[in-house]
Amino acid sequence: MADVTEKLAVSARPRFEVDGRSEARLTVDLLELEATEDEDGIARLEARFLNWGGKTEGADPDFLYFDAQTLDLGRTIRVVAGEDDAEDVVFEGRITAVEGVFPEHRAPEVLVRAEDALMWMRMRHRTRTHEERSDADIAQAVVADNGERARADAPGPSHAQLWQVNQTELSFLRERARAVDARLACVDGQVVFVPRRGDARSPVRLSRHVSLIHFEVAADLAHQRKEVHVHGWSVSDKEGIHERAGDEAVASEAAGGRTGPGILGELGVEAVEHLHLEAPATRAEAESLAKSVARRRARRFVCGRGITDGTPALHIGRAVELLDLGPWFSGTYHLTSVTHTYDQRVGLRTRFVAERAGLGGR
Repeated sequence: MADVTEKLAVSARPRFEVDGRSEARLTVDLLELEATEDEDGIARLEARFLNWGGKTEGADPDFLYFDAQTLDLGRTIRVVAGEDDAEDVVFEGRITAVEGVFPEHRAPEVLVRAEDALMWMRMRHRTRTHEERSDADIAQAVVADNGERARADAPGPSHAQLWQVNQTELSFLRERARAVDARLACVDGQVVFVPRRGDARSPVRLSRHVSLIHFEVAADLAHQRKEVHVHGWSVSDKEGIHERAGDEAVASEAAGGRTGPGILGELGVEAVEHLHLEAPATRAEAESLAKSVARRRARRFVCGRGITDGTPALHIGRAVELLDLGPWFSGTYHLTSVTHTYDQRVGLRTRFVAERAGLGGR
């Protein structure tokens, strides 16, 4: 298990590569940085650099990054943070915006914004029909149509016919991911469409006494439901479709803890969510959707937000084991949002949102 409890701090500046070349000057001129990723895809970067000085020793001061030699729209940018064996990539994508900043009492600055390869799919609307394909097959085809490599292995039913109607490629993929409990992301140069809980890596262990600077967590029944029911119509069988999912859909993830649907059942609360507009055409589609929605709700039962003293290994899909939080809240959580930040005052920090289905348990 990855263990960062002995690490005291990460203050070293992030390192940059632009179009595959190491750019040490960017590391020196970095003022602040924020790299964010979440379960819906499109990782984002915002980095601010000093933009005034001599480009070489003895040269007259001038704007450092307005000549397109280092920073320019469309160039790839890769950011690595951490020290020694804790080093990891916190962002990889393309520059989509550059902004000049001219403060009153400071030297000029340049602000760079970048996004990963999923951004191109946000720009393209399509109307088309997918026939006799699973959601993984559809994801593979959509990504390939956009010129990207794909790894799509999220399990799901085969659709006789599925329409994409004036949707962006990205919104369509997000919709299909939600239907089969998958996540969408760019990893190692390819777009992945994989199970949300399919990461086989060991959890990153964080201790409240060392690495975990701040954490607040709540178990909340407000958005929990005892069951999810999905309704549709089978054209081939000429009959209605009615499938359900409840506590059993997420029981294996609770690790012995109490779940939101389980507690509602104990209290005798008949809180049921009915889905009619999704219009599944087969029982397999309805069953898959019911389980996906039930799991998504149940996983949000215990949700926490934390800050570490810089943990570049934290990424969406990975689990964290949080220690020293008492019997209710210690245990394994799954990350749903991660933001790595850097500034010259505190160095590297990592903010995260994590969730788990069980109150108590492991």
